[in-house]
Amino acid sequence: MVTSTRARFGQFVHRRRRLLNLTQDQVTAAGGPSDAAQTRAENGTGPDPSIETLRKLDVALRWAPGSAARTLDGGHPTPLEALDGDERAPSSRPLTLGPSEIPLDLDTIIEILGPHTQLTKLSVAHPEVPGLVEAAGELSRVVSKITGAYVTRLLEVNGGPAGPRQPLVEFAFGHLLEEPSTVTDPRELEEARYRRFLYGRGRISTRPPGSVSGVDGRTR
Repeated sequence: MVTSTRARFGQFVHRRRRLLNLTQDQVTAAGGPSDAAQTRAENGTGPDPSIETLRKLDVALRWAPGSAARTLDGGHPTPLEALDGDERAPSSRPLTLGPSEIPLDLDTIIEILGPHTQLTKLSVAHPEVPGLVEAAGELSRVVSKITGAYVTRLLEVNGGPAGPRQPLVEFAFGHLLEEPSTVTDPRELEEARYRRFLYGRGRISTRPPGSVSGVDGRTR
């Protein structure tokens, strides 16, 4: 069953491809996803597009980075031709949020990390307190997800793997740039690997259809 969200996303992808007068093969040749992945995206069938598929759609359809993901979430894409010369620079590109998104600055991230660190230390010092260790572990998972999304966005707007290295990011969030070893959620695992790719530490991996980890380079 095609949901209204997926149908809407598919319309944006299809209209943009037609506007650029591109066939699906030409989209793939321009750095886009495979024909199969494009068909699923345009028709709203199959699983939600992967992070890598969304990134490739941005490239081939000449959208600003993050546009496809924002559109899938209910927002609107930003065509590169709609930006002037300064705005095309990754560091100055305006951020357009979807209806379920909010801006989150570094100061807020730091505020979150303070009490999170304190609670983690308390859970280590007092494992006898019922539920404390579990609560600290769950909070760590959520905080890691929030900070991971922040770092991913930061790396995207600063040019990805071709952009300048950022020592401050590695110093403050180095653990988020390591190869994920404890992540079990497929989406979080893919996000972590995409983040490493953006920082120039790895490549988007391939996987056979139906596998849990990585991204299938043939269909994504």
